[in-house]
Amino acid sequence: MDQRFTRQLALTNFGEKAQQNLARARVLVIGAGGVGSTVIPSLAAAGVGTVGVIDNDKVELSNLHRQHIHKLLDVGHKKVISAVERVADLSPATQVVAIDEMLTPDNALSLFANYDLIVDGSDNYPTHYLSADAAEIIGIPLVWGWACEFGAEAGVSWPARAAGFRDLYPAPPELRAADSNAVHGIFPGAVLVIASVVTAEALKVAAQVGTPLVNRVTRYNGFTGQFSELHYQRAADAKPITELADYRHLCGYTPDDEWPTS
Repeated sequence: MDQRFTRQLALTNFGEKAQQNLARARVLVIGAGGVGSTVIPSLAAAGVGTVGVIDNDKVELSNLHRQHIHKLLDVGHKKVISAVERVADLSPATQVVAIDEMLTPDNALSLFANYDLIVDGSDNYPTHYLSADAAEIIGIPLVWGWACEFGAEAGVSWPARAAGFRDLYPAPPELRAADSNAVHGIFPGAVLVIASVVTAEALKVAAQVGTPLVNRVTRYNGFTGQFSELHYQRAADAKPITELADYRHLCGYTPDDEWPTS
């Protein structure tokens, strides 16, 4: 076993079996932005065998205060490219699949079918609902997390075993402005904290150790430094998701609006 993993292998209730599970794991990360900037290199460094990254956005100067996978020289270039370069430097044994596309209802199911775990690090509600629904249809777990202003939250959606994302959020917020960090601003500390929680949950699920954050959501207030946890259950009248929907319409977008970037 690679010497780089000795500190993980020394963990109680981890060991070689968990490390082998990581090496076999195929994880797709949606978004190479704030959350993804921490999750992507962390998964590779821990020994995840395949890390897919889907994002068609370009690096902007305003991203760099929280998206540390990108450098100043990357401004104007595709985020997936700098993400792949970072992982290549950090963990050459990890296979990185760069997907320079936008996640949409047209490609979600075919993409998700190639992975056994999805990490939603996007920053808009259409993508949150799309990724949760697609993961449920495929039958794989989804780890999700986001931050806005000083607040952040994370959880695991796994309807095959526990509650899903729609049990926590049956309907999206009414205002599209809730999606926009450009409108509300974002505290980099909140992004880093919740991205670490997302990373931990993804590694636990992939390694098959510990207790996943199911039926619970962890919330962090970066302004006060406080954590809280909300418990929720599978809705009694919940119906299985069997097909994808018009997520722009669901989240209040008009037909003329472009699909939001992730």
